Amino acid sequence: MKILEKVVFDIAEDRFKYLQRDNEKRSKKVDMHVLNKRLNQSRKINFYTNTKIFAVSLFCFGVITLISLKF
Repeated sequence: MKILEKVVFDIAEDRFKYLQRDNEKRSKKVDMHVLNKRLNQSRKINFYTNTKIFAVSLFCFGVITLISLKF
């Protein structure tokens, strides 16, 4: 039987370097252009989704109306 190896969390090791946070490299400023781009994209997606739902609802309502008129 193999004995499970222990994972050593040594800060000085390179393999755990991604866990160290370097606050100097990260900018705390928000890029307004990226933010506006994402907002506009989500608005477009919401508009198209609402339009599709409205069109399908009207189609279903029309089909139900035609079926009820034939009887």
